[in-house]
Amino acid sequence: MNEDDARRVLLVKAMETADPEGRLLSLQQRQDASDVVRASMPGPGRSLTHRSWSERFLIKRAERLYQDAAARRPAIQTLASPSPVWPLVRGAVVLAGLAGGLASDALANPGRINLLSAPLFGIVAWNWAMALIWTVLKLAGLRRPASGHAWLAGLSALSARWRRDSFAVATAFSRSWFESAAPLMRARVTGTLHLSAAVMALGLMAYMAAKALPNEFSVGWESQLLKTPDAVHAVLQALFLPVSLLSGVTGIEPFSLDEIASMHHWQGTHPELADRWLQLVVTLLLVSVVVPRLVLWLVQSARARRLRRHFPLDLTAPYFAALLASGSGLRHRLAVWPYSTSIDSARAGALEQQAVAMLGANTTVSLHPATPYGVRPDTLPAQRPGAADGEVPLTAALFPLSATPESETHGVFLARLKDVAGDAALVILDSSGFIGKLGQGVSGTERLNERRALWEEFARQRGVTRVHVMNLGG
Repeated sequence: MNEDDARRVLLVKAMETADPEGRLLSLQQRQDASDVVRASMPGPGRSLTHRSWSERFLIKRAERLYQDAAARRPAIQTLASPSPVWPLVRGAVVLAGLAGGLASDALANPGRINLLSAPLFGIVAWNWAMALIWTVLKLAGLRRPASGHAWLAGLSALSARWRRDSFAVATAFSRSWFESAAPLMRARVTGTLHLSAAVMALGLMAYMAAKALPNEFSVGWESQLLKTPDAVHAVLQALFLPVSLLSGVTGIEPFSLDEIASMHHWQGTHPELADRWLQLVVTLLLVSVVVPRLVLWLVQSARARRLRRHFPLDLTAPYFAALLASGSGLRHRLAVWPYSTSIDSARAGALEQQAVAMLGANTTVSLHPATPYGVRPDTLPAQRPGAADGEVPLTAALFPLSATPESETHGVFLARLKDVAGDAALVILDSSGFIGKLGQGVSGTERLNERRALWEEFARQRGVTRVHVMNLGG
């Protein structure tokens, strides 16, 4: 499924979820589309894997329903088409970087060079700071904060003439699209910023070359804060540390203390020192900025192309899971193993109802005895449950969302379940206790999303990517 396919699939999803009355797509049209597409395709597991069958089913069904909706409401085509704004923004950001580098004339003023050049220090320090922050975040294992895209909801429909009852569809689609496309958008934005940083450094180097051709520079320094050659020498030693490490390859050495002292207040012309300064700056910018940023730009560009061709649409979401279950005709057998939570008859009934809503009507749920907190998961089966023809076995760990995931307890249980179920493992989080404590206001919703993100990352680190939140308390 590529990016264009995903846009139409999510647009149809918005129509069906935000328009329950069927103003854009009648309930009969939706059912007919599922029946026609299902009849035209072989069942999963015959000539197609389940993932391939699921994507093809959703794409064909969305195409059929999209054509029906567009014939009734032509303005809907605005949502299905990618926005033309991003290429313009990307070009503007890169041009801004180039302009910033070319405009840094303080580094190569005709007539003389300042060793303590603010543009050079600024570009190098900024890139070093970004590299340091990125390294710290990676070592600490911190996640990027979830971006709030709610304010973007509906913006893509502003150019169309939407009726009042259709604005909910535009809002739902925009929110769903920005959430689903976040990895792709992040790769594109990050790659553009890397390219802009590299182009800024190249612009600075181009300006220096343009000014050095018709001018002969004198090199020197003066500073209100750094009054002695020793202080300037220490600063320049730190700045040109990458060049010093490569001196055996490049043959370029930073200035000595005596050379720096001789350049105080531009004493003499020192054309040979000016030549070495230009070599030092070019090498420093190439090593510290241009080459690393271009490599990162290529990496992010490749990632964006991969995500565009294979869009990361979560087919385990309740809407898609239920649609695919009814479309494939497969029977799901869900085995639920609670951990550190008690399930009474009311919660068991709610669990079965929501599992059927998530996986389709042909779903059976078996609830196993709960494992107390801190107890090893010895009651889990030793091997993956078998499956009859046309049956999909799933094994879920049921945790309370109010609990903070712990590696020594929840992690051990989840790792054991993953070993048993493999790719059929998933996590169900009961949010009833968490909602009961925090309520359902804006702050409560934000806290719930944060806790869900924490559990999703916790599960992902243990190889489980399917995480569902259910309110089993009502």
